[in-house]
Amino acid sequence: MKTVKEHYDEHLAAVYDWMTGGFENAVDGNRNFFSRLQFDDLPRGLAIDLGAGSGFQSIPLAEIGFSVLAVDFSAALLAILQTRTGNLSINTVQDDILNFPRYLKGKVELIVCMGDTLTHLKSFGDVRELLSDISKSIVENGVLILTFRDYFSTELRGNQRFIPVRSDNAKIFTCFLEYFDRYVEVHDLLYTKDDAGWKLSISSYPKLKLEPKAVADELRKLGFSSISNESESGMVIIIARKG
Repeated sequence: MKTVKEHYDEHLAAVYDWMTGGFENAVDGNRNFFSRLQFDDLPRGLAIDLGAGSGFQSIPLAEIGFSVLAVDFSAALLAILQTRTGNLSINTVQDDILNFPRYLKGKVELIVCMGDTLTHLKSFGDVRELLSDISKSIVENGVLILTFRDYFSTELRGNQRFIPVRSDNAKIFTCFLEYFDRYVEVHDLLYTKDDAGWKLSISSYPKLKLEPKAVADELRKLGFSSISNESESGMVIIIARKG
């Protein structure tokens, strides 16, 4: 089993946009998501995108007026994001998301950690550390948005653990889940076709089993309120305000 960073560097980064349904589709989805939140009272200052990848969150946030600091450990994905920024106010930082406070000069209005980024941390202790640093870094009445896949509430069994992700004439992507006490090992199988035929590449990495209630309770301890905690297609969505 590889580390999360090794898995992305060696296996996922090259097909990341494709496997998630395409860049424009992902960005449009987040444009609609941020529009529904209606945080018009939030000043358009600095937003932090933790686990920014190739820009699914950063670009729509910059389009509605935020200056975005995009943090990710993948140089390859950040390089793709940099080709897409144009005149948008987006700065990129290649680093572990736990280190984001070292790049701040003051407090920020909005922090997002979306996709499945939060489950990439090694332990709930790391989650606590990240949430604590977020609490210290965000302004009063600032907004935090977390999304992560719920591997905690329901354990898939048997053939349910084989999940088709995406396929076309040249690529087939499937994953297989293996459950343990504190994490799920995700086995990603990628078939690619060239002139010689089909080739298979396999890699696996761990994802944390995060209890949604435990994350929301931690936020309350840190001074967040108006916490919305819901689930959509297996993804937990937590939206909270500081103070």
